Amino acid sequence: MRKVTIAIMAGLALLMGATAPAWAEDGATVEATLEAKDAADCAAYVDSGNWCDPASDENYSCGDVPEADIPVQLVDVGVDPFGLDGDENGWGCGDAPTEEPPVEEPPAEEPVDEAPADEPGACAHYADSAAWCSDAHGDYNCPDIDDAYKPVELFDAELDPFHLDRDSDALGCEVGEDDSGSGAPGNGGAAGAGSDAGTGDGGSVGEALPNTGSGDLGPFWLAALAFLAAGALLVIRRTAAQR
Repeated sequence: MRKVTIAIMAGLALLMGATAPAWAEDGATVEATLEAKDAADCAAYVDSGNWCDPASDENYSCGDVPEADIPVQLVDVGVDPFGLDGDENGWGCGDAPTEEPPVEEPPAEEPVDEAPADEPGACAHYADSAAWCSDAHGDYNCPDIDDAYKPVELFDAELDPFHLDRDSDALGCEVGEDDSGSGAPGNGGAAGAGSDAGTGDGGSVGEALPNTGSGDLGPFWLAALAFLAAGALLVIRRTAAQR
């Protein structure tokens, strides 16, 4: 009986010795598989180098991931070794970051056509005309302007809408020009004044025209008669002498 027991024990020892190398080999294979699995696990997540160590066999959770790296993006949806993507939307430990819509630039403003500037009124051609001139008044003659504003100064002697400057010296309504109106014919000005002066009725304002009438011709007629009498006497004498 003892011999049988020893034989059984010896057989078991031989069996155990034969299988030991296989166990060791299997253990090494499992360890290598875990190391390979860890490296692949980290690689399943985008930019996992900040929180995942490929040499570690740790099973990471969301609490092990820094807030700066949350949410964690999966390389392939559904490949989630650490089980971080509960809703399988491709992002672990939170929802996908919301992308802000691009800021739309406001449309370029179309240039607004400005209304053309109004043409300057007639008053604008006279210096300090605001005190006496209004474009709504219409035409001005010198008597329409208060003496306190005379003579009227023009910016340009050639631009005289009211024809106040008769001598074109850029000063209007000067002494001698301030007559019945402006200095332009047809506006009751110089032409009107001249015609009134020539009527001889004393009603015009301004210098009187020189007198071109007949005047006293008595001495002239006497000299003419004397010349005619002397001629006639000379003719009579020549006739008498011929007889």
